[in-house]
Amino acid sequence: MMWRLAAALAGGGLATLGFAPFGWWPLTLAAIALLLFVLRDQSIPRVGLLGFAFGLGHFVSGIYWVFYSTVYYGNAPPWMGVMLVVLLAAVLALFPAVLLALTRWLVPTASRLWPLAVALGWLASELIRGTVLEGFPWLATGYAFIDTPLRGLAAVVGVHGISAAIWLGCASLVALLRPPVWRGHALITLVILVNALAWPSPSSWTRADGPALDVALIQGNVAQADKWRPGQAPIIARRYEQRTDEVLGADLIVWPEVAVPYTYPQIRDGYLARIGERAAAAGSAVVVGTLIPNADRTQMLNSVVGIGATEGTYLKRHLVPFGEVFPLPDFMRPLLDVVDLKFANLDTGPAGQAHFPIRHTQASISICFEDVFGDEIAREGRGSGLLINVTNDAWFHRSTAAPQHLQIARMRAAETGRPLLKVAQTGLTAMIGPDGEVQRQLPWFELATLRGSVQPVAGHTPYMRWDDRPLWWGCLLGALLLLGWRRYAQRVG
Repeated sequence: MMWRLAAALAGGGLATLGFAPFGWWPLTLAAIALLLFVLRDQSIPRVGLLGFAFGLGHFVSGIYWVFYSTVYYGNAPPWMGVMLVVLLAAVLALFPAVLLALTRWLVPTASRLWPLAVALGWLASELIRGTVLEGFPWLATGYAFIDTPLRGLAAVVGVHGISAAIWLGCASLVALLRPPVWRGHALITLVILVNALAWPSPSSWTRADGPALDVALIQGNVAQADKWRPGQAPIIARRYEQRTDEVLGADLIVWPEVAVPYTYPQIRDGYLARIGERAAAAGSAVVVGTLIPNADRTQMLNSVVGIGATEGTYLKRHLVPFGEVFPLPDFMRPLLDVVDLKFANLDTGPAGQAHFPIRHTQASISICFEDVFGDEIAREGRGSGLLINVTNDAWFHRSTAAPQHLQIARMRAAETGRPLLKVAQTGLTAMIGPDGEVQRQLPWFELATLRGSVQPVAGHTPYMRWDDRPLWWGCLLGALLLLGWRRYAQRVG
């Protein structure tokens, strides 16, 4: 059993290499196949334990960067940073552990239905993981395949649908290696491959809408350690004002998340009003990340406001775990007294917030971590012509967090068939096309402005119309059918 545990733990780490910045997706396939191979013919508790080991290796290696926000910028002791990473990874690992164990309970590994059960189990684990508590759907398997032909499926079934296809294919291949062999497993794998090649590109579901926009994305390159340091605020504010003045006349100018270290009431009537007047005269819409106090002024809301040739306010709905909120039980709260993050446990905004008018089109806004919720981006983006995500990945230093975040944004573009503008404080700022390809990108930790042309679109992809609902219903229906099959097999057996 020990070698199986070691293989599952190592496989979890290996699976992470398929994600950005590495992109070695064949290793993710190999890791999934390795896990499924070692859990074949194992008891229900052992399947759960192996699933937990895989998840632990995967999430520790994939989200280790939580350490930076709590230790480097929250002044927590290193032992606490390590503890929080392991704790978060262990909680996330429970989802595949429980769902794979449930899969084994429903269907023996020798059954012809085993690959289908595995795919449904993993799909359910991703969907539930992105929903319970604050939701943390980071590292969904499908992200690793954004640069493969499977990207075409994103516009139809989203990233979690791609995950299910990958696990179904891998389980079918593993089933071919172990008796009893059923040729239908090879057929399933072939169908997945053919479908991946046959699906149209995400952009084929939408169409150009009006003239292209001239956009400018400002990457201020403000290090997180310097942002709130005394005396820095005027310097940072001048930097963004000067950069904005240089590109006045562009249809759209976007600043990153909480661009300047002031709250909105502090800069609304002077600084932003001054910039807004010049932008309106030049016909430029300026989208600014800032902090707005809530109604009773007890908490801040991470927000975006429109000035110049646009107007609107967007309030962030999903907070970053261990950055803006600490999703821990009350008995563990005293441990966090030593953590000194500038703004933690922020307030949140409502669903269904209005788009920002930009020339002849509408922009759907998200802030930082919110773009990991694909179903919400799809719903909130209906009727928009482009997507904008402002972020501050400086919290996580030079880790894999920013490349992973860019990969996630690319999937959102592919799911919706829309261009996405990602604007980051220190990078990676990028213009992403409606097929999920990076069209232009700024390097990390450089003060720069990304200027380019973006074509708004009209129309909705199938995924935008039905988001994750068919996947949830598919999991429920599949579970009921497998449960019925189990009871039938017990009666005739």
